[in-house]
Amino acid sequence: MKPWIVFLFVYPLLLAYPMPSKEPSSPSGKESISALPSITVEGVLRLVGSEPFTRLALMDPQQKIYYLEAGPRDPIRSYIGSPIKVEGLLVQKQVRLADNREMPDEWSIVKYKWEPLKK
Repeated sequence: MKPWIVFLFVYPLLLAYPMPSKEPSSPSGKESISALPSITVEGVLRLVGSEPFTRLALMDPQQKIYYLEAGPRDPIRSYIGSPIKVEGLLVQKQVRLADNREMPDEWSIVKYKWEPLKK
């Protein structure tokens, strides 16, 4: 059999074979963020995580955790362990890992104002 005849039979089969997609079938390592209305929360300011990945968290009386963004020299850091009142915008962040597992929702307060409370 001539090689060009084999090519004529094999080439259409190669074109008909479904090629795998380069895009993953599901989002991996993605997070979705949704902003909610403003909120006022009173609770105790905590430092969570281990160095160098520490974060500020506000724990309310119902043990719900709200994360706060603050720089290393932010004055709010001097109130760690003390009760404070925070008013700002509530943001819910949903995180999905690379293996498609979902992490629990994370609540953050952004663009906030704070004030210390009396103990």
